[in-house]
Amino acid sequence: MVNPIEVADVVLDAALASNAETVRIEPSRDCYTIAVARAGELLACSAIDDVLARDVIARLGFVCNVDSGGTGRTRVRSRELQRDVVLTVSHGERPSAELLVLAGDAAGRELVEGDRIGHYRVVAPIGAGGMGDVYEAVHETLGRRHAIKVLARRAQERDRLYVERFVREAQAVARLRHPHIVEIYDFGYLPDRRPYLVMELLGGVSLGDVLMGGPLPPSAALSVASQLAEALAAAHARGVVHGDVTPSNVLLDDGHVTLIDFGLAQLREATMSSEPADEVYGTPHYIAPEQVRGYGATEMTDQYAFGIVVHEMLAGRVPFAGVTTHDTCVAHLHAPVPALESPFGTLSPRLDALIRRCLAKNAADRWPTMQAVAAELGKLAKVAS
Repeated sequence: MVNPIEVADVVLDAALASNAETVRIEPSRDCYTIAVARAGELLACSAIDDVLARDVIARLGFVCNVDSGGTGRTRVRSRELQRDVVLTVSHGERPSAELLVLAGDAAGRELVEGDRIGHYRVVAPIGAGGMGDVYEAVHETLGRRHAIKVLARRAQERDRLYVERFVREAQAVARLRHPHIVEIYDFGYLPDRRPYLVMELLGGVSLGDVLMGGPLPPSAALSVASQLAEALAAAHARGVVHGDVTPSNVLLDDGHVTLIDFGLAQLREATMSSEPADEVYGTPHYIAPEQVRGYGATEMTDQYAFGIVVHEMLAGRVPFAGVTTHDTCVAHLHAPVPALESPFGTLSPRLDALIRRCLAKNAADRWPTMQAVAAELGKLAKVAS
């Protein structure tokens, strides 16, 4: 006779070993099925008779502190793995049970080496931001290394809008294919319902880190500006506004530029209010005058931020900076663009004019598109060579 305790233990062991998200024990026409699934994919399915199924459900209920119909939670250990599981039992003529296996962070921690997300195993943390944490991970079957960005628990708990922004980032980047834009391969949810996205693993350093050492030579700055303009032009052509163009969101790897972190991205067809908002999103030194007034990000605000970044690359400092955030915002609204000077010598008046047009206070006075900016930079590169 099959021991229901042993069957329940096998079910739990299999769920943990396969990094499953759910286990369902449900009645079918003439038997019960035990289905183990992860990210909507069926990992295993077995049939058992009614009497054994009832006893297995009862055993799981005992383990998870569910006396009768309802929900219970406990921590389960199997070999070197341990996870919190939540069991929901539905009683009736033929009872059923659903076991939810939580991610390996039930004690409140973020992911650590060895944790599994879908087909991926976490190798090491890469970095943390206000909205998401990024990890290096490896696809367990293909052996390919990727970066996985997970919505930070602190962001999820602070404001549900962060979840919407995170999903919007995935939707935005997924429609983009460009050599200077980070590529996204997969999207899903952890068992605790935090979303994650799988991206290409990039090397190099951020432009922000590079600029901590001072301004760039004009030829290097022009190369970075051209690649960044192409990336933004491609995004805008696909209806995506980045919303937070800053040096920290530009990666450099042996001269190659990649635009990352679309966390504040907007999709052009999304419903957006034409009225000023109560809150301003963006990085103070890089937001456009219209954003200071409460209006949302557009192609024109991306262009303004681009102009700030190019000015900073050449001069070694942003054009508008006050003692306080309020002072900086006022400068965006009213202060004239300062003279552009480089320690590497005199700059092209045509380059200075390009930047000044990007930084026009009135969006209508800027370049018509980022494609036009990229074209002008291409002409300047030819003259410089």
